[in-house]
This record gives sequence, C-alpha cells and structure tokens, in this order.
Amino acid sequence: MKRLLVAGLLGAVLVSSPAVAQTAAQDLPAILKPLGLTDVEIRPKHGDRGRDILGTLPGGARIEIELDRNDRVEEIEALDRQGFPASGVESLIPEAVRANPSYPGNGTFHKVEFDDREIELEGTHHDGRRFEAEFLPTGELRKIENR
Repeated sequence: MKRLLVAGLLGAVLVSSPAVAQTAAQDLPAILKPLGLTDVEIRPKHGDRGRDILGTLPGGARIEIELDRNDRVEEIEALDRQGFPASGVESLIPEAVRANPSYPGNGTFHKVEFDDREIELEGTHHDGRRFEAEFLPTGELRKIENR
C-alpha cells in the first residue's frame, strides 16, 4: 500500500515537472517582460507552433499568450469572461495604434490578435458596449463594430 502511494506521488511530481511546463517568469521572451506577469506557465512548442504562455497580469486578470515559433506574439486571450484591461498589454500595442482616437484604451480586451497586416481587438468599452476593431500597424483604423 505504501509503495502504491509513493508511486502515485512520484507520478504526480513528474507530471508537474518543468519538463512538462516551465513556470519561471525569467524564461519569458523579452517582449513580454514589461507585462509584469506572475503565476507564469510556459507550455512547450508543438510542431510548427510556438509556445503558449499563461500568466496573471498585475491587476489579477489571467491571460494566455500564443507565440509563433520565433517568439513573436500572435494572440492574447482572456482566460475568463471579465477580460483584461487594455492598459495591461499596452506595451505590445504599437504606439501609432494607441494614438488613434478610436483606440479603446480605457476599455477591457477579451482577445488581441497580431499579424503583419493588422491588429484585431475584441472587448468591451468602458461604458459596457462590446466592440471588434481592426487597425493597421501604422495606426489607421480599418474597421470597428460596436454592439
């Protein structure tokens, strides 16, 4: 019985070992360090995909960040329905986008997607209205839908 318990505990330790998921904030790519993430879990690369980073922003919001294989941010997504403050990820949003008067910088984001051609934002304005917006990296607003 004792051997079975010890074997079970050893298995649990191995499953939660750093080989399965790294948990050190110092292992974050440099671009993510300004976010001040805590409770970091780094999931290893799978095939052509990059790593996935789970962490908590200073305000307490839990997010998942998907990286490409070159550690560039592809997507940030809230892990709950409350979302995360736009200010919590502003270091990743180009200054030209943040300077656009249509940028919902005082709102809450649920998802942010980055690619070479555009930045897509989904979230809630400070007054509770939901939005989806697309910006060019130059800051130009391509489209915004308010609901």
